[in-house]
Amino acid sequence: MKKTGERIIGKGNWLVLREDTFVSESGEEVHWECIARTSDTYVVVVVARLMPSGRYVLLRQYRQAIENTVIGFCAGVAPAGSDPEVEALRELREETGFVGHIVASSGPLKVNVGVSNDDQYIFSAEIDETDPLNQHPQQELEPSEEIEVVLMMKDEIPVFLLSEQAAGRTVGPGVWYMFGALAPLARHA
Repeated sequence: MKKTGERIIGKGNWLVLREDTFVSESGEEVHWECIARTSDTYVVVVVARLMPSGRYVLLRQYRQAIENTVIGFCAGVAPAGSDPEVEALRELREETGFVGHIVASSGPLKVNVGVSNDDQYIFSAEIDETDPLNQHPQQELEPSEEIEVVLMMKDEIPVFLLSEQAAGRTVGPGVWYMFGALAPLARHA
């Protein structure tokens, strides 16, 4: 495939809807709609665990795009050129009130490649729950954010995810990848 052109279909404050034109190896013209951000950014996702208890930090967050609550991990958009690890810890603090440290990173990943060109970094973080800074965490949410922190042991999460789905909430793909496969009877028609 070789890109031969692009056309802006629509533009908002944060996103651009674009139609790109390609020529395939067989010489056929192909049109593809995609979404890009209006500024140069990337996404950070934080899979956090409290230590020494081992409880995972999940979020129950209302997401306007789907008009529903999603079970997910801490995540946010960061400006290009910033330090992804610093941005991940900032998101963790803002969305949960917890202060942690990074123990592993994925490096840049492409997600939702059929629709978007976003880069995403996934971090594993540990939170010292005995640290006085983590005794009474206070979220620093933006007006558009409604986030409830849910702390759970790994073996409790699969059943929790199924109960959230049964209650009409959405389970984010990252949480399902990590824990949903462990769920008994996690089959859907």
